[in-house]
Amino acid sequence: ANRTATPQQEVLASVTVLERDDIVARQASDLPALLAQLPGINLSRDGGRGQTAGIYIRGGNTGHSLVLIDGVRSGSATLGYKSLSMLPLELIERIEVVRGPRAALYGSDALAGVIAITTRRSKAVELNANIGSYGQAGTDISVSHSAEQLTLHASAGVSRADGFNVRKDLDADKDGYNQKYIKVAADYQTTVGQFSAQADVNSGFYQFDTSYGVEDEADTLNRAYLLGWQHQVGQWQHQALLSRNLDSEATFGPGSRSPFVTGRDEFSYQAASDLTDNLSFLAGVNWYHEQVDKSVTAYEQTSRINRAVFTGVNYQLNALQLEAAVRRDLINQYGGQNTWQLAAAYQLAEHWLVRASRGTAFKAPTFNDLYYPGYANPDLKPEESESDEIAVSYRNAGLVVQLAWFDRDVTNLIQGVEQAENVLLATIEGIEFSVEQQWQQFSSTFAYTWLDTENASTGKMLARRPENSINWRGSYDADKWSAFVTADYQSSTYQGIDWATGGDLPMAPSHTVWGFGASYAVTAALTVRARVDNLFDKDYYTSDSYTVAGTNFGISLSYSPR
Repeated sequence: ANRTATPQQEVLASVTVLERDDIVARQASDLPALLAQLPGINLSRDGGRGQTAGIYIRGGNTGHSLVLIDGVRSGSATLGYKSLSMLPLELIERIEVVRGPRAALYGSDALAGVIAITTRRSKAVELNANIGSYGQAGTDISVSHSAEQLTLHASAGVSRADGFNVRKDLDADKDGYNQKYIKVAADYQTTVGQFSAQADVNSGFYQFDTSYGVEDEADTLNRAYLLGWQHQVGQWQHQALLSRNLDSEATFGPGSRSPFVTGRDEFSYQAASDLTDNLSFLAGVNWYHEQVDKSVTAYEQTSRINRAVFTGVNYQLNALQLEAAVRRDLINQYGGQNTWQLAAAYQLAEHWLVRASRGTAFKAPTFNDLYYPGYANPDLKPEESESDEIAVSYRNAGLVVQLAWFDRDVTNLIQGVEQAENVLLATIEGIEFSVEQQWQQFSSTFAYTWLDTENASTGKMLARRPENSINWRGSYDADKWSAFVTADYQSSTYQGIDWATGGDLPMAPSHTVWGFGASYAVTAALTVRARVDNLFDKDYYTSDSYTVAGTNFGISLSYSPR
């Protein structure tokens, strides 16, 4: 949340952290399904695993959530966001979700929040295999080796599914996917700091249904290369990252193929220090170059550079904590963008904390927004927002209760059916209430989110943002086995405008989906897990005309010799 390692209870923002054990225990079918279980997040799906999924944090657009993978900005420069459907959970060690703006530290895209993903660096050999409904099957392996100052890590896997027909009104075929992925990494400790290097390659294929044309299959390829350095010198912690990301997707049909290949080179450096017992300081620079390497159509511009400087301070005196951050981005298409963040917290009593924050954020238009023929609008302005949050929390050893109110005004919101345009104003207001409880072997999490969104130009709600949503998970852990039950509710949801008629699409009906899962440790090294999603075969949808999975199951084996 503030670019430095900080205890979660000291972060002046709404944050959810999932460690590897949490990810495994939840047995989610994929990353979008896992994120949808968290407070303040709702999901729309154009089908099942592998197909497009939209992630909305606190009512923001999918592109309003910055995705960082191992600290590096990720996603397509033409789309303007990272597609999470084909990012395998098997490669993820840790997920941190920050709800609320963070542009003052991370720049463009962080209007609604940040999803920070740390990939696997297993400390032992681990082998997993799984099968499930709709022809789902997969296997992966992670290994690690240490020799004095050098540590090596590697992970690899394959996954596939036959899928199901995601649009019954179109093609009658099943829409499945397959993918393979590999990651190798090395850390080397020296007297002048730790150096790290890693390479990730994730390739795949998925099928989909659309009424926009005949292309209904896609090849994907994502490659990321990273060099890092970090060093502690006295009170100062230094960190530098150099990365290259390549994002490729080619949709195709019987007689056509539409490739889109984008790349991003990025460099960042930051220094942080505890100047006194009460005052900490952070400052850094960030540079990245985005480009369209290949596209089905010619773009008027295919490259842009962003240069930025940022700084932040945190001051704590007794029960009072203050925080401030500011960033200056210079984009060669738009000139300068200034963003800032202010936060304050006060410890009312031993277990009670109240905090408040205000921050600004922006998102630069994508290459598609600006230059895609037939849709582009070269006069678009960057989206800008100003957000407020007030929250109170209670924490003790077995209970965490949090209540947060948030309000965000977005000016120049980019919308459009036939052509991209800036909406004068969109307003988003909401409440999050969450409870985490642990009592002996029982635990539960409960989250309720209320949203009120409006396009001020039309008076209509923003599409695919339910007014009310509830996520509950109850679990029991014994010596060798555990079990859990989940319930996810979403109220009826506005689906937006029908591009063909200009009228409103039908509201997506409210629904509650139940799930069940269990695990059993056969030996100290071998664990078997099983889950059932959509337990009562609920017929519902979150994206107009798209079918979601009915009752489905999954079984997995994990083997890790001790």
